[in-house]
Amino acid sequence: MLVRDVDKLDPMPDEKLRQLDEDYVIQHQLDKLLGGLMSDILKYKPQDPLQFIIDSITLGPEHAMQDVETGLPLHRREKLEQVFKIIDKDGSGKISLRMLQNYANKYGGETLTLDDLRGLFQDFKPASEHFINLKEFLRFFSKVSATITNKDFEAMIEEMSS
Repeated sequence: MLVRDVDKLDPMPDEKLRQLDEDYVIQHQLDKLLGGLMSDILKYKPQDPLQFIIDSITLGPEHAMQDVETGLPLHRREKLEQVFKIIDKDGSGKISLRMLQNYANKYGGETLTLDDLRGLFQDFKPASEHFINLKEFLRFFSKVSATITNKDFEAMIEEMSS
C-alpha cells in the first residue's frame, strides 16, 4: 500500500489552528485594515463595493468615495468631467454625437468604437438634435468604467485627453 505524505500528517487541533490564524491577523494588522474597510463600506454604502475596496486599498480610503448618482469613483468622475469639457469646445454643457465621434476618431479610436458611441446616444435618447449633457456622459461612462481596471481607465483617459 502506498503511503502518501498527507497520511503522515498529524491533525492539528482546532484551537492551534485558531491561534495561528489570530497570530497572522495580528502580525499583519488585518483587523485594522479590514475593520476600517468594512466600517467605511457600511457607512458610505457605495454602489460598487468591489471598486470601493480596490480603490481603498490601492489609492487610500479618501480616494474611494463614489458619486451617489452614477456609482463612479470620484477620482474617475473628475477625469471624465475634464474630458467632457475638452469635447464641449463651445462650453454649452452639451455635446453632439458628431462632436463625440470626431473626438473619438481623433483621440480615442482605440477605446471607443462607433457602436459604443451610438450606444451612448441610444441609452439616453437625448431630447433634441442628438445632444447629451454631462450627467448623461457620466452615466454612460460609469458603465464603461465599471468593466475596466484603474490602470485601463487611466490609459483610456490618457488616450482621450491627449
